[in-house]
Amino acid sequence: MPDLKPILFERKYLVKNWGGRALERVLGLPLAPGNIGETWELFDRRDDSSRIRGSSVTLREVMRDERRALLGRNVAPGFEGRFPLLLKFIDARGSLSVQVHPDDAQAVGERDSGKNEAWVVLDTGADARIVRGFKASATREQFAAAAGTAAVESLLWSFAPKVGDCIHVPAGTVHAIGPDVVLFEVQQNSDVTYRVWDGGSDRPLHIPQALAVARVTPGEPSTVSARALPDGGLLQIHEPHFRVRRYDLQQRTTLPTGGVFAAITVIAGQGMLGWHSRGEDAPLHLRLGDTALVPACIEQVFLSPIGNLHVLVTDPGVV
Repeated sequence: MPDLKPILFERKYLVKNWGGRALERVLGLPLAPGNIGETWELFDRRDDSSRIRGSSVTLREVMRDERRALLGRNVAPGFEGRFPLLLKFIDARGSLSVQVHPDDAQAVGERDSGKNEAWVVLDTGADARIVRGFKASATREQFAAAAGTAAVESLLWSFAPKVGDCIHVPAGTVHAIGPDVVLFEVQQNSDVTYRVWDGGSDRPLHIPQALAVARVTPGEPSTVSARALPDGGLLQIHEPHFRVRRYDLQQRTTLPTGGVFAAITVIAGQGMLGWHSRGEDAPLHLRLGDTALVPACIEQVFLSPIGNLHVLVTDPGVV
């Protein structure tokens, strides 16, 4: 069995005109200059890939050399053999564009995966807003006529999110984030976005593509109801591409991997991550905002809070 162990990565900062500085306050991240809209915590794209902290080795190289030991026997890689998921933090100080993503079949021509995603809300402000799907009265004909103009906003369902909400955004769901929202995002490893409306900015829209993939299906729930798990965690979401669980820990807890990878993201507190290493490796110190990738070949890990430790555990959803 390859000598893989849990990994911490360097993050990537993305400056966005709708971003801000809230990730500094909410997650204690040492932000680069500018309005930071996103940090990519775990990613493996064609032009860039997560780099192991304190090393020059990338996730792309680990995928190339140790794919099965990293992902698990029954876990398929993403497009072109990449790591299948992408994990982010988003600070939507302003509003993002109204947009939609294709599914796997629809994204073939883009040379990428489709994009199913989910958000866990970490912080909200007084004007916090999420757009997800259409109002019950909206029709496809109305959407086609309004796409590309401000009129599309009157057709869309929006709500004020609460901290802890989990929002599922399957491919084909028209959506927007913000203003005043900080969230954790898990998505298929894809960067295909079709903009429907961007507040009148000069960025290009993608109306024909958006109309081809958008689902005008009103009446879906805005959020996913969490379900208590026998091990004391909460199941935030379980869909075909990923599963997200939450654990709020005050004492040492054993977390089996089930033979698939798991990404452990700290959203409050700090703690230690240990595993059976025959004494060869020291535990990892997990600080607020950290994401540790646990390879499938590690049967279980031990989470030991320092005070309190609140984590989101993301895996491929096949267990």
